Amino acid sequence: YEHVKGTNLNNVSTLILELPHRELGGKLTPWDDILKMKQHLAEHQVAFHCDGARMFEASAGYQQSLAELAEPFDSVYVSFYKGLGGLSGAMLMGNADFCQQARVWLRRFGGNLFTLMPYAVSAWGGYQNHWKKLLDVPNGENNGSCKRGTSDRFPKNLTFTEKKLKLAGIVEALVGDIDQKEKRYATKIACFEPKIPQVNMVHLYLRPTVDDCNRARNIIEKRRGVCVFHRIRSLDRLDSAYREGYRSMIEITMGQANGMIPDETWVNSWTEFFQEILRTVHV
Repeated sequence: YEHVKGTNLNNVSTLILELPHRELGGKLTPWDDILKMKQHLAEHQVAFHCDGARMFEASAGYQQSLAELAEPFDSVYVSFYKGLGGLSGAMLMGNADFCQQARVWLRRFGGNLFTLMPYAVSAWGGYQNHWKKLLDVPNGENNGSCKRGTSDRFPKNLTFTEKKLKLAGIVEALVGDIDQKEKRYATKIACFEPKIPQVNMVHLYLRPTVDDCNRARNIIEKRRGVCVFHRIRSLDRLDSAYREGYRSMIEITMGQANGMIPDETWVNSWTEFFQEILRTVHV
């Protein structure tokens, strides 16, 4: 908020705020700052837009309903294919005049498809399975209290809060208590950002290079039959983490499929990965 307050807004039409911030590992802007921004922008007649591609994940992070989360903004964008698992597509919301103008620009940019039926059906199914049906469980409104299924073959979908809590528990198990020897493996070569996941996403920064990490991953996969990650990228020299000695980064997102993997498997596999790095790479 202080940064926005100190900015000259005379030539600004819109402020866009992403929730959560993907490039920051899923961090959430403090809610009080959002409310202050809303008031400040209104006083300067600047529109407030929310890039809410992961709006459902942010709702779990703030522990607020979608309506409460959308209220401070003049317009909101929500993705259908990320947390909801739809084929593709998104929804842009705002007042009637805003939406009418958006429809015109949608056609101008060539986004007027012959039919939206496949995307609408998959989005509706994702909304029902990953949000609405979970909210309908008594006392289970996105707070992790959703009753689990009795069948291992057809487990109940995890709520976004449950995904966040599972990821936070795994991170805590790996680096939470550095006085324990087995957890020093992680803290010596890696850093989670944020330190405590605020949604079901976190960034893992690693000191070894991408090639070194891939070699260690392949060894662990062959030994345990578990692939600890699929995608990893090198850090740019201008990245602040690079200046702190980190050379690669992995984005970890807890979803429905990997959320079914026992915590013990997560922790043991990553611990072996860190051990292998320390055994074969000088860091």
